[in-house]
Amino acid sequence: MFILKNSKFKKIYSLILSFILVLSIFLQTNIYAIAENMDKDSQKPVKNIILLIGDGMGESHITLGRILKGSELYMDSMPYNGTVSTHPLPQEEKWVTDSAAAGTALATGVKTYNGYISVDKNKKPLETILEKSQKNGKSVGLVTTTRITHATPAVFASHNADRDAENEIAEEMIEHKVNVLLGGGKRHFIPKTKGGKREDNKNLIEKAKQYGYKYVETVDDLNKINKGKILGLFNLTHMNYEIDRDKSKEPSLSEMTAKAIEILNNEKNGFFLMVEGGRIDHASHANDPATTALDVIAFDDAVKTALDFAKKDKNTLVIVTADHETGGLAIGGYGVYNFKPEELKKQKISLENLFPTLNEKNFEKEIEQKLGIKLNPEESKEIKNSISKKSIESLVNIVNLNSNTGWASSAHTATDVPIKAYGPGAERFSIHMDNTDVNKIMLEMFGWSDKNIKKAS
Repeated sequence: MFILKNSKFKKIYSLILSFILVLSIFLQTNIYAIAENMDKDSQKPVKNIILLIGDGMGESHITLGRILKGSELYMDSMPYNGTVSTHPLPQEEKWVTDSAAAGTALATGVKTYNGYISVDKNKKPLETILEKSQKNGKSVGLVTTTRITHATPAVFASHNADRDAENEIAEEMIEHKVNVLLGGGKRHFIPKTKGGKREDNKNLIEKAKQYGYKYVETVDDLNKINKGKILGLFNLTHMNYEIDRDKSKEPSLSEMTAKAIEILNNEKNGFFLMVEGGRIDHASHANDPATTALDVIAFDDAVKTALDFAKKDKNTLVIVTADHETGGLAIGGYGVYNFKPEELKKQKISLENLFPTLNEKNFEKEIEQKLGIKLNPEESKEIKNSISKKSIESLVNIVNLNSNTGWASSAHTATDVPIKAYGPGAERFSIHMDNTDVNKIMLEMFGWSDKNIKKAS
């Protein structure tokens, strides 16, 4: 052991030790102060929240999108990640939710039955975050690639015990005077005499105009609007899958998101915006992997639009999640250690739109040209039989076997879904939580709720 005998060295040594002790106390105190200030900052109310919902999007869907894109997704850069459980109120479908029940949980923080649109188990209305935003002077918007009256957008601006009551939902959305409504579903706004689904002869588009809405139907019309309330209905029913979209007519989800942000940000009190990549779910129900992947990528482009705004704004919380997983997607299947994304990249049209065009004379040529698959004799026989039976199943099976993509179901599953966040309070989403907690944290980040909810440790 080294012993200091010289008193001069002892003094220097003592001073060094004292300095180190004081420095450590100073650093420790400031580290705690910094951590405390960071925690306080995360509790300050944010001005804007953008909630992006990939309908049916599980982790495998994100992975598939990344593989087909050939690079990282924009959502991969989001710094905080967690998982979300999705089950509805216990009933026959105890663990497997639909979009109505799951959307209601995200919109209101309350569990309900499948098929219910922001009403509780007794069919009483539940106040949504969109409605609370309006009460607090914020502008609000809903953007989707499905019908705007479909379950996920519907839960934020309507209340109904039947998700299929889309005519009623359309009317309630207009009455709510939601600042931005962009998606498909024109058929629920116009009477049957004009090609719609309404039997009451009401024309809600004309009613919306009376309420001050500007109405648009094409991407060019959308680009001309930069303020005020806007109603954009770009298809009679759902908007097209990304793989089928006519870019000269239908705007992309990213374009609709950018326009919604531009309009909503005109208001000084901030905004709440929900953006849904709704057709990820439909492509997954159809077990169509290429179409699914391209809609994931299109959704991710909308995520980039939101993140770009948030990075400049500095007072916007961006959340990316899903209402549930659809299809039990497996990247690789059938007991084979392989996956062939290059086969999916050859596809030029959704299976849903390809199959009705096939006949016994053209199917081999069409499948080779549109899917890049040269059928063998056995597959040709299967497709020929399926055409006569009007069953798409054989075509779906051949596509998935060809790429070695697996699916457990053509319905929803109870698998947890991802959640990602960026901006003030984003660290709150870095744990496993229930879907009702997502709503509670959003309300707290807007400064409107109790503190008795989950926090990331």
